[in-house]
Order: sequence, then C-alpha cells, then structure tokens
Amino acid sequence: MRFILFTIFAVFTISIRAQEPCPPGSDTPCGRFIEFGSGVKWPNERAVLDHLAYSFRRLNVIYFLIYPGQNSCKNEARLRAERAKNYLVRRHKIPQTDIVWKSGGFRPDLSVEIWLLPKDKPLPEPSTFITIDASQVRLKKKCKELR
Repeated sequence: MRFILFTIFAVFTISIRAQEPCPPGSDTPCGRFIEFGSGVKWPNERAVLDHLAYSFRRLNVIYFLIYPGQNSCKNEARLRAERAKNYLVRRHKIPQTDIVWKSGGFRPDLSVEIWLLPKDKPLPEPSTFITIDASQVRLKKKCKELR
C-alpha cells in the first residue's frame, strides 16, 4: 500500500503541491492536503482521494476549493466536487456532511485544492491572487469526462 501511494505521488511531483504544515500558534486556516491541476486524470485523482480518505479518519472536515479554468466546462466546479464527494462517500463511507466544497472563481487553468480541517477551524476563503474575470472565460457546454 505504501509503495503504491509513493509511486502515485512521485508521478504527480510536477503538478501537485502537498500538504502545508500549520504554523505553531497560528489563527489562519491551515491543513491544505493537496492541490492539483488539469494534468491529473480521474484514475490518479481517485488514488489521491483514497489517500485523503485514509488521512481523514484522524481529522474532521474535507474541504474542496475548486477553481475552474478559463476554457472549462459549464458547472465544472460542481461536477468535480460531486464526483469526488460521491467517490469518498461510496468507496470510503465518509459522511456527506463532512465533505464541503466551494467554487473559488476562475483561473487561467483548472486548480483543485483539498483541505483537511478540524471542525472548529474556519474554512479558508478562495484566493483571489490568480483568479480571472468571468468575462474572460469561454465555457464548453458539455463535460463528458466529468459525468
């Protein structure tokens, strides 16, 4: 199991940033588990979610911040969040109420942040640092790969 997880994370080294540690005594939200972009295919994303589910057993809330890309599909943030949530609920029996998601606004490329947070900590707000105006977005009508 460890070898499989190591191999999966080695493959993603270029396009994924791993969990950020919590600074001692910090009041800011911390606990970002991982962030990845559009280069991660669904089978590999499932492996990340499997590792997330294993880590969740020690924490309380899974929080997805999804930033659709400039050339994204209509409702892409919702579709990605529902796909991940359904997988975690069905495969790992994580309660639906412990999985929360929010669209962070558009970015030039898709970006998904996954956070593991204690229930008593505030949820992080989307970063507006890299977001783009909705007028620059060209939405595709269908997303077959997300259904």
